Amino acid sequence: MFNVHFEYPLVWAILVLFCACFLWCKVQPHTLYIPHLLSMPLHVKRSKFSFVLKWLSIVMMLLALSSPTIRYQSDTVKLSHAVMLLMDVSDSMSRAGLDTRNSKSKFDMSKEIAASFIEQRENDNVGVIVFGDFAYVATPLTFDHQSASNIVQNLNEGIAGKRTAMYDALFLATRLLQKNSAKEKVVILLTDGFNTAGKITLEAVLRTVESEKIKVYAIGIGRSGEYDETLLNLIAQKSGGVFFRANSEQMLVEVYQKIDTMEKSLQKSEAPISINYLYMYPLLVALVALFWYVYRRIKEGGL
Repeated sequence: MFNVHFEYPLVWAILVLFCACFLWCKVQPHTLYIPHLLSMPLHVKRSKFSFVLKWLSIVMMLLALSSPTIRYQSDTVKLSHAVMLLMDVSDSMSRAGLDTRNSKSKFDMSKEIAASFIEQRENDNVGVIVFGDFAYVATPLTFDHQSASNIVQNLNEGIAGKRTAMYDALFLATRLLQKNSAKEKVVILLTDGFNTAGKITLEAVLRTVESEKIKVYAIGIGRSGEYDETLLNLIAQKSGGVFFRANSEQMLVEVYQKIDTMEKSLQKSEAPISINYLYMYPLLVALVALFWYVYRRIKEGGL
């Protein structure tokens, strides 16, 4: 999006003076008077092209003095939240659903609900990390929510191994969020087990999360005792987040709805305005027209 702007529009008032002088301040031609006979004008008739050159130079000079600019501004940039979803893809997530009425595995259930959550966060920078024996980035922080949602829906069970490198995933998330410009940085950690793999310690994770002011919402999916409830609660408390339990599909949906409500996208930032100055172009035209005009007047018989 761009628009043309004049920094000194009042300069155009000078054009009114030029027009007034042209109409009412006529130049008296030099004449040679021969007594008793006639009056013979010595001025040379000027061409219409010289007239055009003169007014072109005047208008272009005034245009340059008014300092025209083009101001570019992109659409409003919405910075709101940066949200990293950490999804457990260990072997235990492939087990049967949480209740007898649902045949979907915890993994399939989590994918569907997480994908829907991503699509709802329209103004957020969203990324996904999956973890099993190791943690890796499934999709970096992006505003392309549709692509991120599709990636989550196409994740396969066991793609990162059978164990649970929870601390590694958290540490990787903090590194990705570290340089992000969003004011609110959020991690949603979903797991159904205990930390059984990885090289990062809990102390290192907690220290990094606190120093970077990253809020962690920890979700334990499954029945009580199947996951490390004490650990998840500790991580959530230390980061200023909340720990949630989800032992059914409906509860998991409600958990994501609560997180969505608690982390509403409010922050907005106007895109910077880029200004291009254009005065040199009409100035160049004015100088060329003026020199050409002077040259023609000399050639036609003088100024």
